[in-house]
Amino acid sequence: MSGRQSAEAFLDIVIGILTVQSRDMYSLIDPGSTLSYVTPYVAMEFGIEPEQLNEPFSVSSPVGESIMAARVYRDCVVTVRGKETIVDLIELGIVDFDVIMGMYWLYSCFSKLDC
Repeated sequence: MSGRQSAEAFLDIVIGILTVQSRDMYSLIDPGSTLSYVTPYVAMEFGIEPEQLNEPFSVSSPVGESIMAARVYRDCVVTVRGKETIVDLIELGIVDFDVIMGMYWLYSCFSKLDC
């Protein structure tokens, strides 16, 4: 089962298209993730120079792999229904989604989750 298929099996996530830096991105909104991530393949189109993290860290994937996160794209604009929010996106070598949006971003949007 691919990462995308395993993600679709969970009921507490949302998969769809978000506009990030004026580009439509295939997105996973994951309340189980604290931070938000972007694949380097689309991040290079942002026109933003990534910043090295002071302390790189390891992120566990749903299939049990560990991926190192060492760079962040600050102040990326995410547009939802005409409203803009700002998010820091951590570069992560993911292939199934362009971005993974976590709880810090959801909180900044004043989102409510009905569990």
